[in-house]
Amino acid sequence: MVDADIHVRDSLCLLIESYGHQARAFASAKEFYQFYQAEMPGCLILDAGLDSQSSLDLYSKLLAEGKRLPVIFVSHESNVATAVAALKLGAIEFLERPVQSRTWKQRIKEALALDKTWREQTERFRSLEQQFNLLTSREKETLELVVQGDTNKSMASKLFISERAIEMRRASIMNKFNVRSVAELLDRTVTYRLLAEQRTQ
Repeated sequence: MVDADIHVRDSLCLLIESYGHQARAFASAKEFYQFYQAEMPGCLILDAGLDSQSSLDLYSKLLAEGKRLPVIFVSHESNVATAVAALKLGAIEFLERPVQSRTWKQRIKEALALDKTWREQTERFRSLEQQFNLLTSREKETLELVVQGDTNKSMASKLFISERAIEMRRASIMNKFNVRSVAELLDRTVTYRLLAEQRTQ
């Protein structure tokens, strides 16, 4: 968590630890930014009223650097503009203090579950990306036609090559993806594209 108030930091750390989680507190956005690495799992509880570097600036910087982390913004007073901006950036929650213990417990549980899902998706994406990067430009154009449902004869006509050449390309593609059927190949291709699209949102 990041909060300038030491009493808030200490009490919230104790509360989070009572739920069975580990907690680490930072007095400023800069302190957290210098500490945090993208491979660190968890969630961030962020005071919306930071002075030296605003909470929105910190969150924007993390996102720009590919450090995707579920963030719960917290404010001591109602601030609709900040809340809207935070949620537009992708914050999962904006809470106004005082926050009840059961609310903290539920929101942190949801944030940690989301972080786990994001990390699993990232790992899946990287694995598929490695396989796609093995394809040659000609294999990629052939794969695109496979996805469109073209027959070998149709692909051969469009690419001005023999059906035998198409068969060899398809075999190479299947081998690089380590799949045995077109259905598996299509599943991996669609999954890769969906994950790639999510990463740009």
